[in-house]
Amino acid sequence: MQTLPALLEIPENWSLVPVRGKKPYQKGWNSKQYDRLEILAELESGKATGLGLKLGNGLLAVDIDGESAAKLLVKLAGENSLTDFPRTTAWTSGRQSRKQCLFSVPEKDWCRLRNLRIGTGIAGDDGKEECLEFRWLGTQSVLPPSVHPTTNKPYIWLKNPLQHPPLPAPEWLIELCENWHSEYVSDKELDLVRFPARLFPHFGRKLSVWLLARRFDISRWSHGGKSKGSGIGKFSLAAASKILDRSQGHIRKLLCVAKRSGLIRAYSQSGNWVTVYYASLEKAIALTGIEKLGPIAAINIDDLANIHILATEVEAQYLQRASLHRQRMEEIEQMKTQGLDPEKTPSEIIKPTDLHTCDHLARVLGRGTRFVYCESDFRFYGGSQEVIADNRGLSPASVSRHLSNSYRMEATPVQKKRSGISPIIKKQLLEKLPTLQEIPSRFFTKAGLIFLHQDWWEPHPNIYLLDHHLISARRRRSRICPKDR
Repeated sequence: MQTLPALLEIPENWSLVPVRGKKPYQKGWNSKQYDRLEILAELESGKATGLGLKLGNGLLAVDIDGESAAKLLVKLAGENSLTDFPRTTAWTSGRQSRKQCLFSVPEKDWCRLRNLRIGTGIAGDDGKEECLEFRWLGTQSVLPPSVHPTTNKPYIWLKNPLQHPPLPAPEWLIELCENWHSEYVSDKELDLVRFPARLFPHFGRKLSVWLLARRFDISRWSHGGKSKGSGIGKFSLAAASKILDRSQGHIRKLLCVAKRSGLIRAYSQSGNWVTVYYASLEKAIALTGIEKLGPIAAINIDDLANIHILATEVEAQYLQRASLHRQRMEEIEQMKTQGLDPEKTPSEIIKPTDLHTCDHLARVLGRGTRFVYCESDFRFYGGSQEVIADNRGLSPASVSRHLSNSYRMEATPVQKKRSGISPIIKKQLLEKLPTLQEIPSRFFTKAGLIFLHQDWWEPHPNIYLLDHHLISARRRRSRICPKDR
């Protein structure tokens, strides 16, 4: 990397920071001002592998990370023009469909911007979710000709800042960054809605019409597709019938029982259209009396037809993630007691994706169509079906059916439901117990152990390959008056 010519291609008024890989490596980098000679010394000494641009204070970077992110940007722009994107300062890592565009922002609009990451739900060639990202205060972007840590090739300019300085950010782009809501849905985008899985055992399928009303909140009509939570939803019976895979008469029954339960305050029908006055999430929680809200997933409304299976999947993924996190916390504590740095010491925990896809894993003896055979020092995690069943208010046998492909992929014999549900990918972990060879087998079969390949194995929970977007929600208890309870 030719350091001096690289620095000369960057405007003098840009605030830079030395980076290693993609990240700054010095503490307090965000508040420290680096002069060009200091950065040059870091690069020539080999401590830094590149340089990054500090963002905020007038510079906004829009990171288009993949083809799906580019398509999402087009959808979010709507009728607004994208002509400024190919004309403003831009650079790329050289990876397909990935680039960053830089815009200038007048000081009067600085307070309107924030750091924002919008996932597309589609995995890129590296297995990570592609996203559209707005980078502002407290962040940095690696500039050319730094070397990308994955491709080992330098970033390159698409539009050099000296010849093509950053253009003013369009008003619609600033407004999008300011007003984005996690339930934002445009007409052509995935129809996402927040699904609190722990409410399903209390309300059952009537929860589906409540979610429809929240998704089709009328405030979207006047706010460019962004819900402001007006408490009024409007949808057609024909659309609800198609989404929920139920007859229009069944939809009317669900609305009626939802009103009696308190999920819906009132509803009215005019022709084929239904206007629903729905209760808030806080009121729904108060009606159930639950103390912990539990997992919330951003789901596609087309999946509401199988909401009972969806609730089980969300609980399974939530418990698996929580168990994985506990294992990691225990591992970090062990590393600290051994005098190791957790940030520099590789983790021994194998994530679900690697467990299902990678070969020759440490402490894994083999992998079959149903089981993963592990050594005794493997770090086991996962949520048992008994705990999932307890959270769902079901029997373990029902949970087992929900997470079984033989149940999911076969339609019911009478109503032919469960259409459109995808197969589930799972494997059960087995722990090898080599010291039990000489003990009579009758003792171990009663304990639930399994004899395979001339060895005894202890079964551990299944590891599921689920990709629901689990999100957080703030509970505003103060907004629920005693009379509402």
